[in-house]
Amino acid sequence: GYEEVCIATINGVPFEDANNASKINAGLDIIKTLQRIENLKAPIFIDNAESVTKFEELADTQIIKLYVKEGQELLLVQEEKEN
Repeated sequence: GYEEVCIATINGVPFEDANNASKINAGLDIIKTLQRIENLKAPIFIDNAESVTKFEELADTQIIKLYVKEGQELLLVQEEKEN
């Protein structure tokens, strides 16, 4: 028989073969789509944010980015979004 499958790709590259930044942005794009479809908003945590230079745009959503910085104490920085 046949088994239906869905293989996520990023510009033709299978998700599991993409680099970390592409995977994070693909995930943000999926979240943005689901938020629009379901008309929901939720805070988003992004781990390994240091691997991304440009993030997918998300409107009206709180984003918590976790960065690794060796030799530094835990630091909380709040950035205000431009309107």
